Amino acid sequence: MSKKMVAVLGVVAIAVAAAVGVMATQSAKNDKPAEMAVSQPASEDAASIEPAAAVADAKADEKAPAKVASADDPVVAKVDGDTILRSDVIEFMQNLPPQMKQLPPETIFPMALEQVINGKIVENKAEKTDVASDPEVAKRMDQAKEQITRAVYVEKEIEKNLSADRVKKAYDKIVAEQGKVEEVKARHILVEKESEAKDIIKKLADGAKFEDLAKEMSKDTANKATGGDLGYFTKDSMVKEFADAAFSMKKGETSKEPVKTQFGYHVIQVEDRRNRPAPDFETVKPQVEAQERRAILTELLESWRKKADVETFDMNGKPVEAAAKPGDVKKAE
Repeated sequence: MSKKMVAVLGVVAIAVAAAVGVMATQSAKNDKPAEMAVSQPASEDAASIEPAAAVADAKADEKAPAKVASADDPVVAKVDGDTILRSDVIEFMQNLPPQMKQLPPETIFPMALEQVINGKIVENKAEKTDVASDPEVAKRMDQAKEQITRAVYVEKEIEKNLSADRVKKAYDKIVAEQGKVEEVKARHILVEKESEAKDIIKKLADGAKFEDLAKEMSKDTANKATGGDLGYFTKDSMVKEFADAAFSMKKGETSKEPVKTQFGYHVIQVEDRRNRPAPDFETVKPQVEAQERRAILTELLESWRKKADVETFDMNGKPVEAAAKPGDVKKAE
């Protein structure tokens, strides 16, 4: 794929992003681990300071060797006789936002192919004009180069400060601040009438298996197939009546009386109690690293700002007095 085409695809991707629900720009990695809240510093990442833009050198386009289709890289589309290879689409997919990359490739591929085709159509039409020599093109190319230069510089500076030790310390701090969160692992059987629940309690006392009765009698279709298994849950994740009953029971205990809630009558069996374990470091490492990148960016900007000679003016060009810094003593008049 030519460099010029890559540049056009970048523009077209933005234009048609609404159709696929994404913008083809780099986004901050701010996903939270499933069981650990990672704090989000109030700052932008490098890409949000200077949005990355596709920059192409039109002159170098003529020197780019043409790709050849093969069994491992077949033709997936043709536009006005020009072939589009699978590798062209894969290359385009590499520039999609992280949340899109998490989807199966076969899901993204058809949408990405449409964007590559659209890009090729626009490229072919543009080549028939003299738009490449338009001053606006040169202006935008200069702006894009400036933005990318800044972004790459910041990214490299962040990487210099992102050590494995820092990431591990951040993880340890998050785990320590998480504190103890009590969880209960339980099963339940839900029925409509209190008499039904009492009958189930009697059958359990006579030796019936909880899982079998749940599969046979529970009205909770969401988990009856697994024997009423609710997994581990915290007290605040269940309705009050149910939670109060479950958390008052011991491991291995079954409720002696039906527990009434807005959904009906429950028979509860507690299988385990524990404090929520900390998430595995390797599992949440990407999220912790993303958090620390944002923190490092904030630190770098504050440091650079202090060393820079900055003067500010209002919209009319009049000097703006700098805000007093902590520790500054106002001079007596």
